[in-house]
Amino acid sequence: MEIITKRVDELIEYEGNARRNDAGVAKVAESIKNFGFLNPITIDAKNVIISGHTRLKAAKQLGLEEVPCIVQNLSEEDSKLARIIDNKSHEYSTWDVGKLHQELDGIGMDFKTTFFTPNRDRKFFTDNKFLIFGNNELPITEDEYARLKAVYDEYIAKNKTYMGFVMFLTGGGEE
Repeated sequence: MEIITKRVDELIEYEGNARRNDAGVAKVAESIKNFGFLNPITIDAKNVIISGHTRLKAAKQLGLEEVPCIVQNLSEEDSKLARIIDNKSHEYSTWDVGKLHQELDGIGMDFKTTFFTPNRDRKFFTDNKFLIFGNNELPITEDEYARLKAVYDEYIAKNKTYMGFVMFLTGGGEE
């Protein structure tokens, strides 16, 4: 597999991309700024992105003119499957929050703050006092809402991330 360099303006975003990635662009840009490209953008022979839409947007945000790419010669069907798999596969993984915090301890830069702050676009509660659980909104009382929101806010203040919150609530994590 060969990594080649392409001009940013040569790459074409796949118009059927189902992933909403705008909320992650700033974090990816920060990563690219600090470490460079850890993963090249994968494209097809016509320069259409298979995986790396967020990386391309981050590169544009940083004003980069060129990015590393890998060209894959896949059928149209396989390209679609590869896009979905690339975007969905992370959803099957979880974090061992205790080990994550151990790894972050002692690192010179404050990556806990930089990379693991809560995603402000992600909402767990609605203004109408519903708890968002997956694609469902579960009604909760004012008291339940206030108590859960207080625990959530305290967790974030202590850990600088929402990751591991459900494990914390259910007694399944070290937090």
